[in-house]
Amino acid sequence: MRFLIILVAIVCLAALIITLSLTKAEDTNYSSNRSVKNQLIMYLILIPFIALILVLGWMFLY
Repeated sequence: MRFLIILVAIVCLAALIITLSLTKAEDTNYSSNRSVKNQLIMYLILIPFIALILVLGWMFLY
């Protein structure tokens, strides 16, 4: 249980650091269509990838 809490804390900290570093730069070519496309890519690729890593980690631990 402690391992999972530590893992969640590390993931949240990494997400915070990445978010803060990305928001420093101003995007002059911003458009809502581009933003929606980026979010779609994130939800379709990154979240299943992270879930796969967590499942594999869970399988190897137990």
